[in-house]
Amino acid sequence: KKLHPKPHRLRAALGLDAKNPGIVLPEVDLDNAVSEAVTGSLSFNGQRCTALKILFVHEDVVERFIEKFNQKLATLKPGMPWEDAVALTPLPEVGKVDYLNGLVADAQVVNENGGTCRGSFFYPAVLYPVNPQMRVYHEEQFGPVVPIVPYRDLETVIEYVLDSDFGQQLSIFGTNPEAVGK
Repeated sequence: KKLHPKPHRLRAALGLDAKNPGIVLPEVDLDNAVSEAVTGSLSFNGQRCTALKILFVHEDVVERFIEKFNQKLATLKPGMPWEDAVALTPLPEVGKVDYLNGLVADAQVVNENGGTCRGSFFYPAVLYPVNPQMRVYHEEQFGPVVPIVPYRDLETVIEYVLDSDFGQQLSIFGTNPEAVGK
């Protein structure tokens, strides 16, 4: 930019938004996928650009995935960030709890205490089944909301990624190299 003859005329655009999907294939090490998905979606309360913001889980494993995910989530300790072993902390933004409540409003919360709040603390909400008619399917929540979309055909997930308005990365969980490669 500094080399341009009139740098003051250049516009800079920085897009930090992302709706990074996690894709759980039908052939999967479920314990590993759950562990990585919990970390990927909830570390730093899901408030990082690289967080997993939506999980596509194959219908053959989705019920077991949710059961294991919720069990692992229940072991995470809430509290203040300076306390030992705390994994869930209050949110730093004014209005964030209200925004997250709006995203959760048209979805079904499937974990105990999911979406409950106290002040600026929002207990993670696992949402299932999420579909394209819901706000949380399209909007970046940037917080502890975990939308889970069941899918049958991998093409559905590929189309989501291709049609997304966000530049993004993704995580794939599976044990079949051909399916992962696709």
